[in-house]
Amino acid sequence: MKFNAYFVRFYHLQTSFSGVIQLDGENVKANFKRIDGDLFVVYFKNQVELRFLQKVAFKNAKNMLCVLLPILSQYNQRKLKKISEILAVIESQTFGQIICALLAVEKFLAVGDLLHFFSVERWAAMAVLTELETARQVKTISFNDLFVTSWSHYSLNLASLEEALRQAYENREKTLKFNQLEKIIKIPQTSIYFRYLLRKCSSLFPLKMAANALIFSQLPLTADEKERMTEIERVLKANKLMIFNIENVQKNTPFSLRQINDALWYMINEDRLLRLNERYFIFSDEYNKTINRLKKFIRNQGDVITIDDLRGITSYSRKYLIILFEYLDGQNITQRIGNKRKILLGA
Repeated sequence: MKFNAYFVRFYHLQTSFSGVIQLDGENVKANFKRIDGDLFVVYFKNQVELRFLQKVAFKNAKNMLCVLLPILSQYNQRKLKKISEILAVIESQTFGQIICALLAVEKFLAVGDLLHFFSVERWAAMAVLTELETARQVKTISFNDLFVTSWSHYSLNLASLEEALRQAYENREKTLKFNQLEKIIKIPQTSIYFRYLLRKCSSLFPLKMAANALIFSQLPLTADEKERMTEIERVLKANKLMIFNIENVQKNTPFSLRQINDALWYMINEDRLLRLNERYFIFSDEYNKTINRLKKFIRNQGDVITIDDLRGITSYSRKYLIILFEYLDGQNITQRIGNKRKILLGA
């Protein structure tokens, strides 16, 4: 990969000067500016391709300049001081050590852009990055261009995003726009890093990603909602309505239709209920008992069961038995054969 400027080691009395260097038998104009001691930045009008520790001849000078590193970003004085410290020992460092050192200056590195400069094969670079990630020194964001950040930077951003999502979730905010998150975690929403962090956090909360926002698909329950769910379960079981519909709940509780709908939805998500069809529900613990009774039936009476047999092990009315059988057929737990069913469960 070609760059417009490089850090080089070169002995020269002047702080800044221009001259001509020889690259591949051609004379190329260059401007030099001292950074510290024998450390200079050399600027080119057009991008040129140099390699790590390459010796380049400077016209009319006895000594040669030694290429140390391409200019990867804009550097203020603080960054230049750190870069100078890195370059002072860079010749004795391994590729992995150089990457870690640069991540102390840069928040991100496209390591793929540096492979040719350091004469490192892609497979070798991936092996180094994997080892560094295992040691929690580097985090690879994209394997296409080997885009990386330091582990400490990644951990800090991930924790900030998790906290922002947690607060929004606990405050029952249905939608959280990306520009809101961008201000909180100081990461541009257009970056692949922003999306990477979102994917990492999405497993913690029930949410969906829209074009420009996160939508929480299920908000945390309030104390009233939890009490409502508990009361619905208590009343239905007290009336032995293990299989029921919304009308049953309306008749036996003082709650509104919306409150009942919300409560049943939450109970399904928490695996406290199963939906048998569009109208009817069954308590999950009761359903599990029914499955265990079917297994016991196989051991004692065989794998063919009638509707009367199912009534005998559940005590449900015929109406509910038909609904339950249809659900079991759909789940491949039973198979209809005429007016009977074959149980497909193992004993």
